[in-house]
Amino acid sequence: MTQKLYLDQSYQTAFEAAVVSSRPLAGGACAVVLDRTLFYPASGGQLPDGGTLADAAVTDVQEGEGDGVIHTVHGAVAAGERVSGAIDWARRFDHMQQHTGQHVLSRAFIQAAGLHTVSFHMGEEACTIDLDGAGFDESAVRRAEDLANRVIGENRPVDITTVPLAELDRLDLRRKVPEGVSEARIVSVRDFDVIPCCGTHVRGTGELGLVKVLKAEKAKGYQRVHFKVGLRALDDYREKHAIVQSLANRLTTAPADVLAKIDRLLDEAQAGAKRTKQLTQRLASAEKARLLDAAARAGTARVILHRESDPAYARALAAELQGDSGVVAILGADDGSVVCVASRDLAIDVAAGAADIARELGGSGGGKGGFVQLKLADGSRVDELMKRMEAHVRNRLS
Repeated sequence: MTQKLYLDQSYQTAFEAAVVSSRPLAGGACAVVLDRTLFYPASGGQLPDGGTLADAAVTDVQEGEGDGVIHTVHGAVAAGERVSGAIDWARRFDHMQQHTGQHVLSRAFIQAAGLHTVSFHMGEEACTIDLDGAGFDESAVRRAEDLANRVIGENRPVDITTVPLAELDRLDLRRKVPEGVSEARIVSVRDFDVIPCCGTHVRGTGELGLVKVLKAEKAKGYQRVHFKVGLRALDDYREKHAIVQSLANRLTTAPADVLAKIDRLLDEAQAGAKRTKQLTQRLASAEKARLLDAAARAGTARVILHRESDPAYARALAAELQGDSGVVAILGADDGSVVCVASRDLAIDVAAGAADIARELGGSGGGKGGFVQLKLADGSRVDELMKRMEAHVRNRLS
């Protein structure tokens, strides 16, 4: 059994304990059980604490059998020793902010929108709650977020008490007490939220600073809300503010006008892309006529080899040529790509064996019937691949 000091001493960061057992793990680590600990084990959606034990890094803490707590320590710690432990306070306080903030936000969703939390997960970057109930929309998120931050601003006390099961009926619990316990650890946000919980929490909601909902999505039949609390929320604001300010500077506009400016640029880009596609098709159509005329004058049986610098234009030209009759076209580009097409009226499978040719030259590719696309790692061998494909095609035409 491990005495769980973190339940009553979440602000304490140093302690001493006796090593009850120590089991070696891979990589020079060991699994250590102490007679008492301040290290919170991963539980109830909350991440484990970090820190040091006997000056060795504690990288994981998990609940063991019975009431034991298992610490993964990267160093030698022997059973029977008396050791000193130190909690990573920045990590601990972050977890206290996230978990207490979740209590406040979950109750806020109930009061603001009738949405109940069915699960909570604390991540290294952000936290999530899954909500059940109808009426979820952006307005519900805004109302709950506003209520949560109002409670934070009021700096309500966060009380932790141990209550016998017989006295729980007088409490308006947000969640039922787990079965098999004789008494419950109750965490209360004064006159707002009451819930059984074994996590670590701040003393007052003012220490949370801020709750910010980041996004919401459907997940496993529920509405999953992503959020950050306290210093995480502040860091998130700093990062996003820096992004908006950078965009404003680049676009030579005020931060408030960035979205409108981007919308205009996107509209212009979309119109430009559409115009470029139209011009590319017109150019490819004209180029097709020139290539067909040149092939006819050269007597090359309408097997066309052509090299382009731009692979996208090479593919557009291939599509134009494939739409003609009696044509096989092999088009290469400077990036090492080669596309080979056959007119739909030709009974020829240009794809058969083409990938093998490309592999012999250090490339890859594939296709089906009258279309194959190949790519070489060494762009300088494009002409060689085109010649090999020409021989391959003429052999299949003969």
